[in-house]
Amino acid sequence: MKKSKFLLAAILVVILALSVISFAACNPDDNSQTTVSDDDYTLTLKGLTDADGAPIADVVITKKQIKELYKTKPVDYVGDKKAYASDKTDEDGNPIPHTLKGVYLEDLMAEYSESVAIAEYGSLTLNATDGYVTIATDDVFNSATRGSKMIVAFEYDGVTLNENEKSGALRAVFPDQIANVWAKKLNVIEFSKEMLATPTVYAFTVLETLDEATLGGNYDAEEADGNFNYSGIEIAKLIGTNNVLNGVTSADKMCAIGWDFDSQTQKYTEYKVWTKYDVYSAGYVLTAGTKVGDAAWTLTRTPIFDGPTFSAGMTVKNVLSLSAFHSAVVSLDTAMKRWDPDVDGTTDGRFALKDLLVLLNMYDDDNSFVVTKPDGNTVNMTYTQITAARVSKNATTNNYELTYDTNKVIEFTKVGIVVA
Repeated sequence: MKKSKFLLAAILVVILALSVISFAACNPDDNSQTTVSDDDYTLTLKGLTDADGAPIADVVITKKQIKELYKTKPVDYVGDKKAYASDKTDEDGNPIPHTLKGVYLEDLMAEYSESVAIAEYGSLTLNATDGYVTIATDDVFNSATRGSKMIVAFEYDGVTLNENEKSGALRAVFPDQIANVWAKKLNVIEFSKEMLATPTVYAFTVLETLDEATLGGNYDAEEADGNFNYSGIEIAKLIGTNNVLNGVTSADKMCAIGWDFDSQTQKYTEYKVWTKYDVYSAGYVLTAGTKVGDAAWTLTRTPIFDGPTFSAGMTVKNVLSLSAFHSAVVSLDTAMKRWDPDVDGTTDGRFALKDLLVLLNMYDDDNSFVVTKPDGNTVNMTYTQITAARVSKNATTNNYELTYDTNKVIEFTKVGIVVA
């Protein structure tokens, strides 16, 4: 009996000791436990320069510091004041309202860095924790011109943001600008003095003439609604060695222009997206896709700028052009939708080449041009000839043709500027 009492007492002591240890492990006042607070989430600013043009070391700002700045420099879109993306509407065509709380990026820069004013920069590359990347140009973020002050929001549509929320811990908002730059899950902003404008293109290649047998590829993707296999042209194969995207380096950004149908507004809309080399060099111009287990599924709204490393929101559907440095790839299928729309049940099946050249910054009365045919032979054309030229599709061969000088017709794969 004594042994049993002793054993019982020993067991009770052990249980009590374990309880103390367990309580200590769960005790929030125990400083030995490491807990990462939402306030410790950081936003990193890269590429800043001071007033003398000298680079500044990366500036790391915590969410706690952002909230502290909000106390003295608040930005609120609440009550009757709402923020709108310029290209997003509801089913009735009304702009979609958003509420938010946050601070202006330029106030963060002034408070926590020695940077020059935001207007001194030409572009901002916004990076998210899920891999999303978008580039805001000067005309988006420079409020002294046509832009809107960028807001770093920590509350969005009534939700206090954190890493587990759909918008992440922080969200970039540009009131009255396109939704593509309203980056969710924001964690890094890269500043550049480079002023981004649609690249001045010296030559464009017709996408529909590219050989997928040599330039193509495919990849598998597991998505929320199934498993897919996508195929198309690999952009990496167009860079440098194939006489398509010539002279492109890792320093060059790509401008993607889409002409896409908006099911909400029932209208086609032209929009422009910028992205950096690390993103687009791993991308594709998708032309087809299949879905596992669904033989009837077909990829639509092609060509599509996408890739296995692209996150949601980076895709550009109905691609019209992809430009980098001084060269571009152009979908004439999309161009035909853009400039010869069948809005009233009629279409003449052609468009003015001039319209495309203006879009690509190729049209100038000082320029003469060279047009490449499928066999590699070329035809030189004057500014006057190009101005009058029309693009159409041969119903028999299904190839694109250029009509110039009233009755001269040639198939073509490329158009370039004659560089003196």
